[in-house]
Amino acid sequence: IIEDHQLTGALVLVRDISELRRRDQLLRSKDSAIAEIHHRVKNNLQTISSLLRLQSRRVVASEAKTAISDSVRRIRSIAVVHEILSHNAEDNVQFNEILKPLVRLVSEDLSSAEKSLQFSVVGDLGYLPAAETTALSVVLNELMQNAVQHGFSDITSIESPELIITLGSSGEMLEISVTDNGHGLPSDFSSESYGLGLTIVQNLIEMDLGGSIQIRGEEPKGTNVFIQIPNQRRSVMGPT
Repeated sequence: IIEDHQLTGALVLVRDISELRRRDQLLRSKDSAIAEIHHRVKNNLQTISSLLRLQSRRVVASEAKTAISDSVRRIRSIAVVHEILSHNAEDNVQFNEILKPLVRLVSEDLSSAEKSLQFSVVGDLGYLPAAETTALSVVLNELMQNAVQHGFSDITSIESPELIITLGSSGEMLEISVTDNGHGLPSDFSSESYGLGLTIVQNLIEMDLGGSIQIRGEEPKGTNVFIQIPNQRRSVMGPT
């Protein structure tokens, strides 16, 4: 305080921030706990996956081996989500951070020594809630696997085999397109002929995410799966 150009005193403002620090500490503890939970879930899923692999070695029937292998693959896709979430305490997660490891897993498992399948990811969905990220991860994992098993069953007969995942939005809808240049759909293909994998995809898209799915043939060959999901209440700017 200055009067007549002379320092005559001082004013000190004091604020008790103990409560703010306590809340901040609680938030950090909560974030750490959530990250630890995701980490443990991921480890448990990997343990289950390893046990299933051991079990598959004792199974003789090819159908049972295939069923166990498919279960291992689905568990791995969910484990990837929890691995990313264990490093991200936010409620929303960038979907491409999940998709890229999934694509890498599928490509590593299914690449042929004679001719490899080219995977491409175009676009971005931004940030999505963790629960919806898990559902979409299972969906895309199933679609990639389905394309490889059926569209590229004889990959050596296809020139430049390629699978493209396109991500984007239109109005109030998120849009996902999975396109391959494989052998295409059988002539008698319909929703009634869906196997377990496509049935899982349809249920997750329509019942869990409230969206729609279309599966159609491409010209001159190949298959396209087009998915639309309501874009309401999603954050495209980042975590909240």
